[in-house]
Amino acid sequence: MISTPASSPDGYSSEPFYSEADGLLVPGSLTGGPWDPNLQHGGPVSGILAHLVEKPPTSAAMRTVRHTVDMMRGVPLTPLRPEVEVLRSGRRIQVVRASLFAGDDLTAQSGGVEVARATSLRMRVADDPNPVDGEKTAHPEDDPHPVPDKPVLLTMMGIGVPAFLHSVEFRRTGDHRGGAPGLVWLRMHNEMVAGRQTSAFTRLATVSDMASMAAQYLVPDEWTTINADLTVTAFRDPVGDWIGVRGLHKNDGDGIGLSEAVLYDLGGRVGRATASILIEPRQSSSEHRSFKGDH
Repeated sequence: MISTPASSPDGYSSEPFYSEADGLLVPGSLTGGPWDPNLQHGGPVSGILAHLVEKPPTSAAMRTVRHTVDMMRGVPLTPLRPEVEVLRSGRRIQVVRASLFAGDDLTAQSGGVEVARATSLRMRVADDPNPVDGEKTAHPEDDPHPVPDKPVLLTMMGIGVPAFLHSVEFRRTGDHRGGAPGLVWLRMHNEMVAGRQTSAFTRLATVSDMASMAAQYLVPDEWTTINADLTVTAFRDPVGDWIGVRGLHKNDGDGIGLSEAVLYDLGGRVGRATASILIEPRQSSSEHRSFKGDH
């Protein structure tokens, strides 16, 4: 377990989420999550995987347009071995798999157990712009929303502010856990990896994990609502620091839910995120550690 970081005077820490040592990724104090003191938050996990899929070289300028994360099991607050594989490489499209491995003997090429995986699609950026007709593509959800003036610190039963939220400035419109549609604005204050540039899409992939709570209404003292996956699709990269998440939450009583969100920057819509939600009574989750302890 990594202790909660000390906050700066404005309430946020600018420590990097990860550092590099001997080919491994070492999680910092800000990667901690809300459900288990020994496991990472899904946001940094999605973010570091987005960072990794950008590493392979390309024959032309490309950007990530779709990023699908599968949480194979809980990602521990211990060093991780990254693995990156190009599944398809072409002049116009690149498909990349990035995986994180945890456990013993991580220095070996095949050491550890896979705990998270992303499969991401990257597309070439055209040299010549295509036509853009704003009227023919317009939708009511495209319009930008104002960022509320005052930040909010979210707390959870027994732990206070989860470690990850010490890094992200959080603002919301309406009541927290007030139901759909919920709109939150987030701004990261951190590098994903110490000394490495953090791309706009990596920031988007990190905060999009909050789609699962943007419109959540289940009482957190009684229920855990863990997203077992996350898919982020973007037709353009966000501009600026602020990213808006306007979410819907759906469930049908059998312990399975869906979170869906429109993603914004201050200029309007940039994409969408979806997540499959595992819903459990908090007592059951504490006894069985939910899916995150399954093998």
